[in-house]
Amino acid sequence: MQKKKQTKRILLFLFLFGYLLLYPESAISSAREGLLLWYHSVVPVIFPFLFLSNLAIHTLKPEILPKIILAPLTRLFRCSAYGAFVILAGFLCGFPIGAKLTGELYREKKISRQETLFLYGFANNISPGFIFSYLAVEQMKLPGRAGWFLLQILGAALIKGWADAHISVHPKAPQSGTGVLPSVTDSCAPISFELIDRCIYDAVNSVLRLGAYILLFAIISGAVLNAVPARNPIVLVLLSGIEVTNGIRLLAESSLSTAAKYIAVSAAAAFGGLSALAQSAGIARMDREAFFYYIKSRVIITLLAVLLSIITLSIPLPKRQNPQQPAVYSSKDQPMATAQNDSCSQYHSRTEWS
Repeated sequence: MQKKKQTKRILLFLFLFGYLLLYPESAISSAREGLLLWYHSVVPVIFPFLFLSNLAIHTLKPEILPKIILAPLTRLFRCSAYGAFVILAGFLCGFPIGAKLTGELYREKKISRQETLFLYGFANNISPGFIFSYLAVEQMKLPGRAGWFLLQILGAALIKGWADAHISVHPKAPQSGTGVLPSVTDSCAPISFELIDRCIYDAVNSVLRLGAYILLFAIISGAVLNAVPARNPIVLVLLSGIEVTNGIRLLAESSLSTAAKYIAVSAAAAFGGLSALAQSAGIARMDREAFFYYIKSRVIITLLAVLLSIITLSIPLPKRQNPQQPAVYSSKDQPMATAQNDSCSQYHSRTEWS
């Protein structure tokens, strides 16, 4: 068994080294795309939130946050106030904020092991901004479906969290009369330059590590695309699971039907990709048990997202006139093909809902 593992690792290293040596232009292009994604999307969004959340964890108690925000979450998910804060941040700010905050709070002994696993299971998701702007509008060209994409991707995670809190046996949901677990420690440090410097260092370290993960998986994705052309639908879906941003682009530009793309991109966004898995596990310092539970949870959330996508697929959009091109509707109100112009000034046939 050990020999087989070593053989697989050697083959993987040879494959990646061969890609770097034989296809240097493609490798550089993939690395550049990863760095640009990190520079334009991760640094300006993630760094400020990581710094402020680290500072808040050390200096504030969750009880001072507005009860109108935390109380519904603590009751709905039967978690502590700290857990409600993680849920709120994890659903609004995207990967890997939910996992990062969960791991940080557990190491600070402010949430229990049970609640840590519970939060890993659903509170680390793709951001609503990414779903609206990149997935629905930029790639799928379906702005009218943006709300449905949000519902089925993040809704799947909410269903998973609620089921874990009220139905599932493991991890056991926190039990208390108010739905709030007492913190192991309620001590809060005063704000000082030493603490600020420590929080900046931790945020910079996390952002740099995220950049390394994004760069690495961008190169892996480029190597796989060079070795296996994304023509077969099964291969395409598997490739989309490596890195979510590039995966959604591959699915949107593929020859799949619009309905198949609709379901596939929802599944890819709900899963998050291997890159997001590695980022979340590394940044949160998950142990083996937490990591495997996290993977199992992402698979369940992905299946729920597929189910919700199939349901919402049958809901028609209200008719609207395209200001740039007159829309034509059939008497049977069937989906019509509309020409779309991509970034390369080439026209493709794309099916849209009426």
